[in-house]
Amino acid sequence: MTATRTETSAAHRSAWIDRRTVKPALLVLAFALLTSVVLPSINSGTSYRNPVRHGDVAELAAGITLTPSPGWDLATGALVGHTRAGVGVTATTELVDGSVNFDVQAAPFAGTASALLGRVEQLSTKLHHARGGGAATRRYPVTTRRGLVGIGRDFVGVDRQGSIVAFVISSSARATRGLAGHATREGVEIVVSGPKGSILRRRGDIVAMIRSIRTGP
Repeated sequence: MTATRTETSAAHRSAWIDRRTVKPALLVLAFALLTSVVLPSINSGTSYRNPVRHGDVAELAAGITLTPSPGWDLATGALVGHTRAGVGVTATTELVDGSVNFDVQAAPFAGTASALLGRVEQLSTKLHHARGGGAATRRYPVTTRRGLVGIGRDFVGVDRQGSIVAFVISSSARATRGLAGHATREGVEIVVSGPKGSILRRRGDIVAMIRSIRTGP
């Protein structure tokens, strides 16, 4: 009798789903959906909540600042007067407005602005992601309101477009606040990217922020 029951139970499991495995399987499936669908959807729909106000100034590196357009969100970086410790010679600033990203990297650099632009084009993962296999324009000079001269290039990818701009600023043009002994030239690289329509709508803000880069007090 016992053997018959065992055979019947085995046959039942082979013909139908074993109920003992249903709950663990459902838990695994739920976890997979959470990590692959739900969380990415939440992350993509999350907006930054640190809007820049009129008069705020972002500190890109020691002695170098940029005036963000009001309404953009400061995702990474420091605002002048809002942090206890000053920004050093190497720093990252990221401004976001909807689907448009304005990324700035600052670090000591001994070469020219043209050389820095070439380095960004070769090494920047954010630029490679934004450009895809798209085309780029010729290089062109970029001049800020305070007379700093850099070099830029626009690009158009499959879904995104934007610009890359590079400046190399000498220590004589910036206030290093007692950072004597550090490299005398600071490289500032900017990568702006976003969907084509979004970039066009924010072009005025983007140009204004790049031209606002300045040194000193």
